[in-house]
Amino acid sequence: MATSDSAAALADRALADLCEDEQPPAPADDQSGKPLGDRLVATAPAVRKAAYLELAAILGGESGPPDAAAAAEHADHIPRLLADRAPICHEGALDATIAWLEYVSPEAVVGVAGAVAKALMEKHAPGKYQPKAIAALLSLLRRGGAEPVQSALEAGVRSKAPKTCAAALKASAEALLECGAAAFDAGPVVKQLPTLLQHRDKSVRDAAAALVGAVRHWLGDGIFSQLKGVPVDRLTALREAPLPPTKKHLLQRQGSSAAVVAPPPMAMPPLDLLAKLPRSKGSKEPADAWETQTLSDKWSERKAAADLVASLLEGQSSLKPADHGLVLRPLKRLYQDANVNVAASAIKATGLLAGLLGSDFSALARRTAPALLEKGADKKAVVAEAVRGCLAALSTGSCLTLAE
Repeated sequence: MATSDSAAALADRALADLCEDEQPPAPADDQSGKPLGDRLVATAPAVRKAAYLELAAILGGESGPPDAAAAAEHADHIPRLLADRAPICHEGALDATIAWLEYVSPEAVVGVAGAVAKALMEKHAPGKYQPKAIAALLSLLRRGGAEPVQSALEAGVRSKAPKTCAAALKASAEALLECGAAAFDAGPVVKQLPTLLQHRDKSVRDAAAALVGAVRHWLGDGIFSQLKGVPVDRLTALREAPLPPTKKHLLQRQGSSAAVVAPPPMAMPPLDLLAKLPRSKGSKEPADAWETQTLSDKWSERKAAADLVASLLEGQSSLKPADHGLVLRPLKRLYQDANVNVAASAIKATGLLAGLLGSDFSALARRTAPALLEKGADKKAVVAEAVRGCLAALSTGSCLTLAE
């Protein structure tokens, strides 16, 4: 009997505990009468959450006309809001940050931009409220915080945590699509794309692929020349993927009006062609292994050597100064190759080289033109077409005049 009484007592206690758990938490002390600044740093998370939302409403104009003075007044609070550890406060902190960035002056942003960008990237972008965190990063970028945002995203891409890396890649892609290459330099991130496209985590691979699409808007298909080591099937899928739409956004503000600015094309660094061509281990001669390949007994290897030069040059905008005669001389020798496909590939590569060097190719062009004109009489269409393309490049690139 005693045993059954004890069991009943335990059951009653468990039921009471359960009912207690289902009750809403006891309300925090009413602090609604305290100044907003005090409530923003209150001990109770629920009080802070309400204060963050109130601040977002004030800055967003829900409680009256917003102005830059009000935004500047609360600038020092923003990093503290974003650093809040209580999960229930995170969305309110982001809402307040987005509203603050909408009206704050660039001058007021400078002092806190580094801390804001760091918190948004490290704490919020990988989490539940990623869209709002990325929206805040882009708004910060447009409001004079380009350098801190750039640094935060580059650090995020280098992170070993897949969620952080993927979020940084996604934010970088959106920055390019929304703000353009004039506002965001994707160059440092692009260098890491070959590795990230083959990352073990699918979210990172997908985000890297999305960034490739965004870069193609400003760089064109030249981006693919920088993706060395990426499997051919992966490159093919990236080439065939539809480009994401760009987003027209307000990049310059004149008082209350805004003008859409068309960013310039993304600048590519000059290509160091000789450094990209194979060199024998320990050799001091540039591209010596590549030149040896042009002398191979197998026509397929000779053609591959010429095609390598063409693939490196396609999509480039400029070349690093060097002795490009080291490349032209082996190519010129291949004009007379018994295999017409080898000859055509060598002539095509010459045209691409001439097009990039322009008038700097003039001295080389004078030594090359006679051999090209001789091949122009070739009855093989593949060779004749390559010759026409190469001569057109020599002409349009001011490499040769009609008199020459």
